Amino acid sequence: MRYIATMLEEPRGTMHGWILGPNLLPFVERITEITRCRDDLSAIAAGVARSDADTDDWFDVVIEGETRVELYFAKAPDGDVLVDVELEGLDPDNASRCAELLDICCQYRLLREAR
Repeated sequence: MRYIATMLEEPRGTMHGWILGPNLLPFVERITEITRCRDDLSAIAAGVARSDADTDDWFDVVIEGETRVELYFAKAPDGDVLVDVELEGLDPDNASRCAELLDICCQYRLLREAR
């Protein structure tokens, strides 16, 4: 079953949706760049791999830098990943960029260009 990206924006800067499983690391990389935060991407990938949407077992991580970002992930049976993003202290333009990123990551498979 495919989860439909809802892209609901709430007053606290919360967005809900899903991303294609292979887009997990590109999604987190871009979120941390947009919000000027840093975290261990391999630890996030491992936590998401242990999560389970069917049993409501979510993996969460708080990334703090110039802003505060709370990310919640739950892996679906088909390999896609449910995502909740809570942004605090982020300007509206960058919050919109995060929402657009979530929308792109549920519709397109992202591949890093080999160099």
